[in-house]
Amino acid sequence: MQMTMLSPVCHPKDVADILQQKHYLGKTSRGFAWSDEFGVIVLASPTSRHLPQDWLELTRWCLTGEKNAGSKQWSKVARYLRHEHPATTVVSYSDPSVGHTGSLYKACNWIWAPTWQRLRPPPSQGGSWDGKTIQAVKDRWVFPLKKDPRRLEVLKVKDEALQRRHCAQYKEPKRFQ
Repeated sequence: MQMTMLSPVCHPKDVADILQQKHYLGKTSRGFAWSDEFGVIVLASPTSRHLPQDWLELTRWCLTGEKNAGSKQWSKVARYLRHEHPATTVVSYSDPSVGHTGSLYKACNWIWAPTWQRLRPPPSQGGSWDGKTIQAVKDRWVFPLKKDPRRLEVLKVKDEALQRRHCAQYKEPKRFQ
């Protein structure tokens, strides 16, 4: 008898309960999910109007707590995306105000790609979606999947004063140059 492997790719509603229980942002209905023994990842079109809509944004990542679960899971997801999805780039954001330092992204070889708000926080802080709650400035992380000639320009901090003052810029990995 031949065993068939169920696909770890599913709809976000299929992982809504676990996200509602275990992720600080709760469930989401955008995009598609990946669910396996290591946890849940949800990917969707980027919300930023400054990013290409054919890229992906990692909107939720909820791990089981197993040692190295994040890097094990991300290697599977990245392999799947490279071979089965047209996206060239995945972006995500970590929120230092809730203790997310980006260590998971670093462990999985994501690249820090600062926004101008990270390099010079605006006086309004990060703004407000609801008119009341101020949003903290987030760190942007990028995972290149395939060559994309737009990536360097899209991720460049478009502020000459910051470019002169900071060497903090996204740098394209050599394998994609």
